[in-house]
Amino acid sequence: MAYGISTWDESGVYNNYGIKPVSVVGIVSLSAGQTSGSYSFTIPSGYKVGFTLSLDQGAVGVGRRIVASGNTMTISAASSTGVGNYAASECELIVFLENA
Repeated sequence: MAYGISTWDESGVYNNYGIKPVSVVGIVSLSAGQTSGSYSFTIPSGYKVGFTLSLDQGAVGVGRRIVASGNTMTISAASSTGVGNYAASECELIVFLENA
């Protein structure tokens, strides 16, 4: 017996392709304590940027907010960590394309 998860669209066409491929458009090195910055990327029409963070070098007490909008990533200070806010430790911001 095989185990797994399968999905289909409304027309019954199989659409589970496993790991989602991504197109990385940039990697930004963030330093410990960095709570500001703005980065723009050249992207095709119909797309926007998304991001993930690499493993960090250890949390620090200051927080940063990271916002992706259109073709821009903006970093600003945050008073705490939580949803949309991250520890301002040394790490890399990995920026990729998403459908708009």
